[in-house]
Amino acid sequence: MIKLFTLENLSAVSADAVYKICLTLDAYGFSEEDRQSFEGVDALLTAASFAVEDGDDVILAAETDDYLALKEKLLSKLMLEGVSAPSIAERIAQNHDGEADLDMRAHCLEPKGSVTHLSNDGLFSGFTAAVQNGSLTLMPLDFERIDAVLESFVELLFSPHDDKETPADAPKAPVIRKAEDERELLGPVVRLVETLQRSERRLAIALGDATQQILHLQGDVEHLTEAVDFIDVTPDADAPADPDESQTAKVIREARQAREDAGTDFGAAISPVYESETDAGVQYYAYSAVADGEGARAKKINTMNPDDVMLLPGHCVSVLCDTVCRKLDGERTLNELSADENKKDGKKLSKGVIAFAVVILLAAVLAPILLLHHFMQSEPTSDPSSADPSSYSSTMPISDTTLPADNYLPAEPGASEVTAAPTTTTAPSTSGTFTFYVFGYGHGVGLSQHGAEYLSSLGWTYAQILANYYYGTTLVKGDVYPSMINYAGTDYETVEYLASCLESEMSSAFSHEALKAQAVALYTFAKYNGFRLNADANAHGKTPSDICRQVAQEVKDEGLYIAYQGKTALTPFHSISAGKTTSYFNVWGGSNLPYLNGGRPSYGDYNVSGFKTTYTISSEDFRTIVQNKLGITLSGDPATWITIKSHDQAISSDIGYVSAMTVGGRELTGNEFRGKVMEGKIRSHCFALAYTPDTQTTEPTTTPTTSLFG
Repeated sequence: MIKLFTLENLSAVSADAVYKICLTLDAYGFSEEDRQSFEGVDALLTAASFAVEDGDDVILAAETDDYLALKEKLLSKLMLEGVSAPSIAERIAQNHDGEADLDMRAHCLEPKGSVTHLSNDGLFSGFTAAVQNGSLTLMPLDFERIDAVLESFVELLFSPHDDKETPADAPKAPVIRKAEDERELLGPVVRLVETLQRSERRLAIALGDATQQILHLQGDVEHLTEAVDFIDVTPDADAPADPDESQTAKVIREARQAREDAGTDFGAAISPVYESETDAGVQYYAYSAVADGEGARAKKINTMNPDDVMLLPGHCVSVLCDTVCRKLDGERTLNELSADENKKDGKKLSKGVIAFAVVILLAAVLAPILLLHHFMQSEPTSDPSSADPSSYSSTMPISDTTLPADNYLPAEPGASEVTAAPTTTTAPSTSGTFTFYVFGYGHGVGLSQHGAEYLSSLGWTYAQILANYYYGTTLVKGDVYPSMINYAGTDYETVEYLASCLESEMSSAFSHEALKAQAVALYTFAKYNGFRLNADANAHGKTPSDICRQVAQEVKDEGLYIAYQGKTALTPFHSISAGKTTSYFNVWGGSNLPYLNGGRPSYGDYNVSGFKTTYTISSEDFRTIVQNKLGITLSGDPATWITIKSHDQAISSDIGYVSAMTVGGRELTGNEFRGKVMEGKIRSHCFALAYTPDTQTTEPTTTPTTSLFG
């Protein structure tokens, strides 16, 4: 199991670096439960020591201020022999020649036999080492340097394959069953067919137990047999077998033969599942191979867990589809892809590290197949990992295909950066000042516009963004948009209406994917309301830019909207969340909607300048507002006027979107208080509250004057 360990109370910048790590690991089966944070270095290293002893693959990620000292302590605690990495020294010399204040020994130190993960400038480089029964990786929480370190780390997932591989010692072929439901492979196969057709290429697949699963999907995948040929490459019974042919060579030969026999651009094959004895126990493995006119490539998928053996053929299918799509998307030869993935700075991996790579690679291909079945359930109960949005059909409606789920997002920044601290207060007073510490902007339900922009900057597509905020819904293509939409009693041409809303809500300064996600949400909201909207439905009226018109035209041409269980979904949106969205019920009450159940991560909102604001009002002014808005006359100690009764803990256990509060004994929701009482003077109903008296009537105490945290 892969585990990510960090210290608590990370800075916002370091939290963003954790974000990058977790997004990368998400594709390899990582989940939120696999990340842990610790109060101190000793606790972190102790946990790491026990984890590697149990056979886990542990990633320690540390801020640069602590990085070098943590590395020293790590080697000492785990009794690892330290050596100086020449590649680190060379990279630092290239970028920091002549800087005298660098601790070269500390920067270059790594465990003997480890694989170096060079940062872009050499400083704070990482490493992976085989330790006890597992492996240990050290990474810097530096938003810029983490990219190169992660890229090197991911390269460990691939080991070189060679036609001259030594034949295995009489491996056994265990009896396995195919996936319980071949529709689990629908997404990767749809993507494969669409990519082949878009590139005007063809693929021939050697028939076998695993590839039969692809053939059986021809009733579910449009144009499958137009893009893919299925070729029987079974040798003649009289043909002598080559006793020296390795398993890798055999599966590559079958892929090449399928291509040659069919006269197609690509050939592919999947081997049987083998088992063999290793020092660590019985290993189960299979190969997926793809060949083109320039070369061939085979991937080995391994597991030591007999319970996973039955899943290997399906994972090989997923790898096969991905290999062809990646080649076509980048128009690079298979040899070039293999060279990129196998580059190791001239180092050979230790046995332990290769085993680590195999474990992660297995997770990489296990996750999509295991989770695709989960995606297709009508009411998901937990967050699956991401699926490729390009698996959607572009030629027919896909109302039975669930939106891809969110990439993993890390925990929010430390509470010290986002909370309002209690203040030392006085005993009962007659007047003073209320200060609201407010997080986010807007009602907090559904899509966060600034959160969408941040996810787009990390490479997320509009479909992935929508899936994060409207979890469990379906992306539908092919809808026929109406020619006009009525807004505030006036009819507007549909594209012009959407473009004006985009300009008014977000502006053309936002990225294409964020704008497209917003446009789909806008159209879906209009469709939900019968294309007749009140003036308070959303912002509208600005003259749209060409960019916004282009995005609006694009979603109209594709006929995009969001549905839930076959019906048009309700798709509210807002400017900035409090780091997590809140539920429909929290804001508007009534029956909750499962896809608007709140808690959807949007941690990019922490980076927005307006994420945290304060609003201060005197007790006298507040008394007047409450009298005018609620007809309540407040009296006595102002510290008793407001009580926060419940919230959703969006920020912390102490602060969240307020679901229930009392003002002068009158119970309100937080959203009612924000709108009806404060008239939007506080930007969100996710807030904490502090009361400070004007004068002291008794000696100061250390008790908060009012219900600051509920």
